[in-house]
This record gives sequence, C-alpha cells and structure tokens, in this order.
Amino acid sequence: MDSTQKRKIKVLTIALSILMAALTLRTVWMILEQGSSSDGYTNPSVAQRVVRGSIFDRYGNVIAIETPYYALAFHLDKMTDVEGTARAVAERTDLEVSGILETVAGHTRYALIKRRLTTRERELLEQLSLKGLVIEKRYGRQYPQVHHAASLVGFANRENEGMEGLELFYEDRLNPIPGINEKVTYGDDIYLTLDMNLQYIVDDAVLHMVQDHAAQSGTAILLDAHSGAILAASSYPWFDPNSYNLFSAAERKEQISSLIREPGSVFKVFTLAALIDAGYVNESDHFFCDGTYEYITESGNIIKINCTEEHGEVTPETMISKSCNGAVASWSKRMSEEELYSYLENYGFLTAHEISLPFPSSGYLAGIDDWSERTKPTLSFGQEIAVSPVQLAAAATTLAGDGNLLEPYLVEAILSHDGEQLYRAEIHQSSEQVVNSRAIALVREGMEEAVLTGTATPTAVEGVRIGAKTGTAQVADPDGGGYLKDTYLASTIALFPLENPRFIIYTAALAPRGGTIWGSAIAAPAISEVIRDMVRSGYIQSSVMESVIQSETESGD
Repeated sequence: MDSTQKRKIKVLTIALSILMAALTLRTVWMILEQGSSSDGYTNPSVAQRVVRGSIFDRYGNVIAIETPYYALAFHLDKMTDVEGTARAVAERTDLEVSGILETVAGHTRYALIKRRLTTRERELLEQLSLKGLVIEKRYGRQYPQVHHAASLVGFANRENEGMEGLELFYEDRLNPIPGINEKVTYGDDIYLTLDMNLQYIVDDAVLHMVQDHAAQSGTAILLDAHSGAILAASSYPWFDPNSYNLFSAAERKEQISSLIREPGSVFKVFTLAALIDAGYVNESDHFFCDGTYEYITESGNIIKINCTEEHGEVTPETMISKSCNGAVASWSKRMSEEELYSYLENYGFLTAHEISLPFPSSGYLAGIDDWSERTKPTLSFGQEIAVSPVQLAAAATTLAGDGNLLEPYLVEAILSHDGEQLYRAEIHQSSEQVVNSRAIALVREGMEEAVLTGTATPTAVEGVRIGAKTGTAQVADPDGGGYLKDTYLASTIALFPLENPRFIIYTAALAPRGGTIWGSAIAAPAISEVIRDMVRSGYIQSSVMESVIQSETESGD
C-alpha cells in the first residue's frame, strides 16, 4: 500500500469518528432538551385503601361488612418508660402489666399490644400523653349475624383476606386489587338467597335436635322447590366468624355441600320414582315382607336383606310409609345396573353443585364394573353411595315439581358498590324430565301416608299437608374397613305444602347418643318444628288457622 492510499484511509477514519461524535452529541442534546421541556414520567396514582364488599341476605340484612376499629401499639424506639406506660395501659384496659411486658419482650421498635379496643378503652387511652403509645385506626370484618350461616359465609382473616366459605370463593370480587387514579377501591356486594328469618328458625331446630339427642353434629337445608334457591342451611357445631381463631377447622367445616355420607332410607323415594318411571313398578305391585328378603345370585350366592321388622303385605305406597328394605330391594332387581346408574346421574348424585362454595363434593358411587352382586339392591335403600345434603335436597326438586331437576344456588345477585347490577341468578333446570308425573304422584302419596300413619308421623303439623321420608343409616369408617360401631346418621326429607310443594327440607343428626338412633325420632321432629315456626311467621298457611280466621270473620269477632 503506497503513501497516498494510507492518507486516504486516515482521512476517512477521522471523518467517520467526527460524524459519530456529532451524532452522539445530537442524541444527548435531544434527550436533555425533551427532558427539560416536557412534564416527564410520573408513577400512576394507586388507591391507598380497598373497601371489602359486603354480604347480605335476600332482603338486605347485613351478614358481613367492613367496619373500622382501633388497635393499641407501642412504638418502642420512641418510648422512654415502657414499664410505666404498661401500668397506665393496664389501668385503663382489661390487660395486665405482666401480659403487656410479655408482649413487648422480643420487640425493639414496634409491638401490637391489643388488636381491638373497646370504645371505653379507646376514650380512656386517648386521654394519655405518653411517648410511643399509639392508637391506630384499622379496618376489619364484622359479622353481625354471629354464628347464623357462618359455615356458608366463612370468614376473612386479620389481613381482611377471605379464608373460607363465600368469603374465599368471592375473594377477587369482594377484595379487588387497588385501582389506578382513584382514592378508594370498592369491592362488589354479594346478595344471597338466604332469608335470615328462616335461617334463625332452621338453626334453632337443628340446635334442639342435636342437644335433645346428644348428637355429634347436625345439618339442615331448606330449599325453594320452585327455583332451587337455598333459603337456609345449618351446620352444627357453629362458630363465630368474629372470633374464628377460637374454633377448630372441624367446628368451622361447611357440611351442606362438602360433607358426604350414605343417606340410608330417605333414598328410597328416588329409587321408587325411577322404577315407576321406567315401568318396572306400578300401583298393583305387592311384596310380602317377613322381616328378611333373600335371593340367589347368578353365581349361586345367597344375598340377605334385613328389615327392621315384619311389614307383611307391602305396596309401593306402603313401602315408603313402612320403609321396607326388602320390597324396594326386590323391585330394584328388575332394573339393569346401567339404567339405575343413569337415573342416579340424572338426579344429580354424581354432580358437584356449584353453589359458590369452595369445595363442593360430587358424591361417591363406584363405577358399574366395581359393583358387587348386592350393590344394586343395597343402593335402592341408600347404601354404597355417599351424597351431600344439597344433593339430596336438589334431587327432591324432581319430586316437588314436574320431574325436572333444578340446580340449587346460593347467590341471588352481585352489585357494585354504587348499585350497578353485575350478576343476577337465573333458574336452571334439566332439559329433560328425570321422572314422570305418574311416578311423582305415587311417591308423594307414599310420603304423605308416611306422615299420616307411617315412620314420618313426627313431622306432622296440623293443617299442613306434608310428605316425608325418614332414614337411619350406618356411617362408613373414614379409615376404611366397613362401618363405625354404634354410629348412625338419623335423617328425614320432606316436601310441603304437598298439594303444590313450595319448600324442600332435609335434616340429619350424626352419631346421636340420647337413647334412640332413628330418623323418625330425631330428624323428623326437627322438620315439624321448622314448619310450625314457618306457619307462625306467615311463610305458609295452615288450613286450621284459615278455618279459625274464617270462623272469626263470619261471627263478626
């Protein structure tokens, strides 16, 4: 390369360097110029507070609401006399000096002394002028209905986060993330199908049922037979969501949709309706019960089904009123396994009803391939299948209405904080009949006969037509290996008023220890108590009361 070429390359290199430097300076100048002439970037304003949405019953009665409260804290790094301050606080609250000092121990800067102050305590403490003593305004959840419907609603923890029940299921709606460019973000309000007046009535009956018979637990569900709306639901033992930390997980457990057990003889109404609908049973069928029903299987095994007593001649109607295991087991053999399984599916016994609770159960029923030679007859009277109370109540809508299955629901509406309707429940029913009108009529007749002369007579209320079926079931051992010894589930299911059923109720008591185990003696009277209170409260009318009113009107009184 000669000297001329070297000079050209050197000049070109210098020119490119100057150009790059000029471009860099221009870019820096533009950035600086824009920065000085514009407003610049600022972080968006985020809401400083989120107000958790409220929960109401169908009439607007408050079940859960956010309220302010006041807490007492020590800022220890600003406090000169911790022990003296503790004495002053103890004199004005229900705290003790030793307890306060024990709370403070281990903290160097901040210690929460009491989470919730009473109004009087706050007033007295506000009179003090002590360094480091701070009264903090906070916001938390309040449950004015206390234990009523608590297992359904659940609770929010100290950080105002939903932990169980509806509070957990609707956490995102009740407690949304802070909004942009707003001072306060509001959660949505949830309106339930519950009627708190009916909830009190049902809770009271469940309490009496459990206490009178020393039961381990009790459940009840009251359903609107025309819509599937849950009007009341009780799970005992109860808990107070205002003090949720004082109760165990078992005491807080929601038993309506998540707890499944073998239903026992209440199941016979569903089996019989299916057999009639399929054409395997009619009004003229008879079965003679001598207390034991035996049959030989195709493989030569002898299957033995026991009844509680000798029932004699049994018809489909008296099978319900007498609760004859042998009769329904015998008739169930006429139906194929596939047909029975299909009916149980159509009743919703294998469906986890989505009623806005976190962990609904779909129940339990083994696949047909796993059925034994006695599965079909024992299924007919409620063994080898496990279902929840809400599944039983929902299945009964087929018998209370026109044969279609209604989907149960617990949430009526969701509204924004300013009243805009965001959701409204709709009635959902099966597209096809589960059972026909002939089956419904015959089963209702049997259920009414059970109330008039059979096992369900304790459900009777003068002047109200009621149809009911009682049940007493063994309880499966949760650890496997058959059934728990001397442990039973006493239950009853009822439709009323029977001429045009508006309500369905199911009650059950687990492990009664009060001298009787029978659903007729334990769960049936609880239903009678509920219906009597509903008459007194005007939810339904008694023909006896109507006669009295008419008589008084005619006499001019």
